[in-house]
Amino acid sequence: MPRRRKRAFSYHAGVTLDGTQLTCDAAGFATDLVFLSHAKALAPGSSFSLSSRRAGRRQLLATEGTLVLLGAAGERLRARTLPAGFGRAFNLGGLRLALLPAGYLPGAASLLCEAGGRRLLYAGTICRERAFANLGAAEVRSADAVCLDATFGDPRFVLPPREEAEGSLRRFVEAAMAARRAPVLLVSPFGPAPATVEALQAAGIAVRAHGTIVAALARFGQAGASVPTLRRFAGKLDSNEALIWPPEAREAPALGALDSPSFAFVSGFSVERTAVDCMRADQGIALSNQAGFDDLVAYLEATGAHEVALHRGFAETFAAILHARGYDAYAIDPPRQMELFRG
Repeated sequence: MPRRRKRAFSYHAGVTLDGTQLTCDAAGFATDLVFLSHAKALAPGSSFSLSSRRAGRRQLLATEGTLVLLGAAGERLRARTLPAGFGRAFNLGGLRLALLPAGYLPGAASLLCEAGGRRLLYAGTICRERAFANLGAAEVRSADAVCLDATFGDPRFVLPPREEAEGSLRRFVEAAMAARRAPVLLVSPFGPAPATVEALQAAGIAVRAHGTIVAALARFGQAGASVPTLRRFAGKLDSNEALIWPPEAREAPALGALDSPSFAFVSGFSVERTAVDCMRADQGIALSNQAGFDDLVAYLEATGAHEVALHRGFAETFAAILHARGYDAYAIDPPRQMELFRG
């Protein structure tokens, strides 16, 4: 019986690519080349550990946009970062590498690696639609094996078209205002916050926001994205204004100053009523800057890959579904709880 070829992806201190010293979206080992796909890929504090004196010979591969979004941590990482942009392949040792737009955040990238006669695509977190303004969708390339973020890797997370979700945003805000209630949209700063602001402002609705969201959008602008300007919330809303607020600050005392607020949870996770209830929101609006289940499947089909590694979110569930469809699909890291503040 012929020996089965070793799988392309595994998990050892991060997602690793077979036959290389590449580690993706984790601190990795001291001799690794670490690919950082986007600014929210690492756990809090992990980016600093990459730049510490104990980091050994570890180097980083990331885009300029990702370093900008990381702020001070990104500046500390610059000395260890190899300059890399989209669209042009380059050689590194015996590897042929290329960074592709992933569509998730400014600077977010997928990594295509040609090694050992195979084309390995670490897709990571992708968005197959325009997330907002001038941020393009994920670029697809053919590959023999693909690794995908399975945050929405369950059939319950088939998300509505963006235009439909944006229409729901406008109707929620208009209904709240008509009822003389303060519309509050619970939105992750690095999730669909820019798209939410953009949609409301396009409808002529004025917007104020929590300081962390104002700062996040300012940083998006520094990274080259075209983002709307925002006014910071100072304890009061006018009758024609909506408030954009981070979900993790749902219990903030400042919200108590609002007159009869009405809350909507804006996230791909809002297709689950339990997630909406967890946020103590009146309504869920399924707008996300991450690919939903059907978009993940479509992206995978476009690559032509047979081998699929899944990590994060519903990796085990998605792997079982793909395996039943004939893919060599497998999960490569432990199951995680839903990350409600992310997408």
